[in-house]
Amino acid sequence: MIYANYAATTPALSKAVIEQIRIYLEGVHLNAGRNFEGLQAGAIALRARRAVAKLFNAGDPLRVILTSGATASMNMAINGLVRQGCHVLATSIEHNAVARPLHALHQNKVIELQWLKCNSDGSLDPQEVRRAIKKNTRLLVMSHASNVLGTILPVEECMKIAREHDIMTIVDTAQTAGVLPWTTGDLCDVIVFTGHKGLGALAGTGGFVLNERAAGEMRPWAMGGTGSASHSLDMPDFLPDKFEPGTGNSLGMLSLATSVEEILLAGIENKRAKDISCTEHFMAGLANIKNVTAYGVSEPTRRVALVSIAVHGYDAADVSKRLFEKHGIVTRSGLHCSPLAHKTAGTFPGGTVRFSFGGGTTEAQIDTMLEAVAELDI
Repeated sequence: MIYANYAATTPALSKAVIEQIRIYLEGVHLNAGRNFEGLQAGAIALRARRAVAKLFNAGDPLRVILTSGATASMNMAINGLVRQGCHVLATSIEHNAVARPLHALHQNKVIELQWLKCNSDGSLDPQEVRRAIKKNTRLLVMSHASNVLGTILPVEECMKIAREHDIMTIVDTAQTAGVLPWTTGDLCDVIVFTGHKGLGALAGTGGFVLNERAAGEMRPWAMGGTGSASHSLDMPDFLPDKFEPGTGNSLGMLSLATSVEEILLAGIENKRAKDISCTEHFMAGLANIKNVTAYGVSEPTRRVALVSIAVHGYDAADVSKRLFEKHGIVTRSGLHCSPLAHKTAGTFPGGTVRFSFGGGTTEAQIDTMLEAVAELDI
């Protein structure tokens, strides 16, 4: 089998992560007498916070909030920051993890909502943000990179414009965490991440990173027991308890901590160089295949390691099915939970076939994928 669906989830955990999970599942974390305090819930969470804080250049690890993933994080961040009657900006390539919460708030007349129009290749002129700002604009939400088109958006430039106008910002790094170096520092108010893609952790992991401004302004959206300030019916006002009700996923946090530590040790720049090479190789090969269109920007350096294609005259689902049945290639077809991006690209409602690459992708596999696309006989 050739796995080309890294944009959905990492197919395998590293040996180090698996070993940590094995130790945890043996129940060592329940017996402090065996000197495995490092696998106690609090220690695991702190280890994960420290690793993620370093990944995103966040100073205080307590500003790293751990959740079940990017979708829960996005709902918490959006609902915690909006105010009645405020104006919210988001791009026209957003995943439904962003689009649906915003749409619901708009439908319920809580917010005014405006979609910033991206180009058909997913690129965005930062001045679109400036032109859309109104007196009541409070929040800008945008993806770091499209999960359909692969295009990297100019988040830093957009964040700077938002900061000039005192607008809060949320960036979705589901496709870029652990893949692209984070260079904007605290310029972004909330960085949302997931664990099971580029960070190589178990599914059901993720969270968000707050700067000091957002930590003060964001209201708790999910509430419950925290094991702290239990005398009060109000949620604690200190981090991370303010945003972490209930019992945490210690096993997932352990996988996240271990994997992020490995990524930091190996260096994201090295991983990025390989991703660019794979993408460049694949796109160059596609250019020689008739009746195939690749979407997104043409420069591999301006995109993450995923490429969506259409084979003219054929249904995307049929193409994906045939690639698997005849060649053992795992891709993802359809709308990829992002109808807005497909409408922007002109591929709605049929969708595309998405190839996405990662740590296990080899040049030989890329060649096999290209041969399979060229030989499609639907």
